[in-house]
Amino acid sequence: MRTIRVGDRVQAFLDTRMKGKVVEVIRRDGPYMVGGTAQAELFCVVEHPDGQRLTIKMSELHHTYDS
Repeated sequence: MRTIRVGDRVQAFLDTRMKGKVVEVIRRDGPYMVGGTAQAELFCVVEHPDGQRLTIKMSELHHTYDS
């Protein structure tokens, strides 16, 4: 599977209305635990055609090729 990068057109798996262009990728560290830290999570800031921006987990997105 291709990695999602800035400039890619993406769509959410569970809500097909959430689609747009990735404008930023954010890495957030997981919570601190007794044995160490949890795995870091990647988030994408997705800009919709109307200009609205949403932050969505990268694992919930996939590439889309329609315009």
